[in-house]
Amino acid sequence: MNLLHALLLPLTLTLTWLYALTTRTAPPRNKRITLLIAHPDDEAMFFSPTLLALTKPHLNNTLSVICLSTGNADGIGHIRKHELVASCARLGVARERVQSIDHPELQDQMHSPWPSSTIARVLRERHEVLPDVLITFDERGVSGHPNHISCLRGAQEWVLGLSEAAGVELWMLGTVGVVRKYLFVLDCVVQAVLGGGRGGAGGKGAGWFVSTVGEVRVAREAMVSDHRSQMRWFRWGWIGLSRYMVVNGLERG
Repeated sequence: MNLLHALLLPLTLTLTWLYALTTRTAPPRNKRITLLIAHPDDEAMFFSPTLLALTKPHLNNTLSVICLSTGNADGIGHIRKHELVASCARLGVARERVQSIDHPELQDQMHSPWPSSTIARVLRERHEVLPDVLITFDERGVSGHPNHISCLRGAQEWVLGLSEAAGVELWMLGTVGVVRKYLFVLDCVVQAVLGGGRGGAGGKGAGWFVSTVGEVRVAREAMVSDHRSQMRWFRWGWIGLSRYMVVNGLERG
């Protein structure tokens, strides 16, 4: 009985992971895709399953990352913007397609939202060719961070200002509750029970991306090795337990 108990957790994790991998969404092909984030390390902490799924060479997608700040709250934005480039390269995004914005109205802070009009203007200026898909946070921003939520507001304003013929799709990373957030791959079971498509919190599913064990290791290295300035003690808990390190549920905006 003791042996059975010892094997129960690894067996459950293995079966759940296999289930998740068999039900994940087939990634789109031949698309221009932009990921809009607020801070250097958002791409690794929250969106790594999406980036690892979409940047596989045989898919022929063109991935770009626009980071709306340099993460300069502690005065090390000059370091963090280089860490972002290194992390994105590890996750499959070409270095020349990674941009960090240092705008006076878009500084890393927790006190107030960023102006959506400024974000929309940045998106207009940074896109010589429109993407097919724009990916960002949803209205709860995973952690409730006002900068994350502002990414969505600015993205919505930009997309609404485009002509319908532009055809830019807005995809949002679904926010889940605090318990589910730390279930790692086991959250796939909860998602299956709750239904609601393949989005993170139910609704209009756009993508259900699940990383393999090897890809989770890559995502962890993107944090541990490339975002060294951010590796406080609590980050270890996040990269070891967070469902966002292994599963991303995206919803259409």
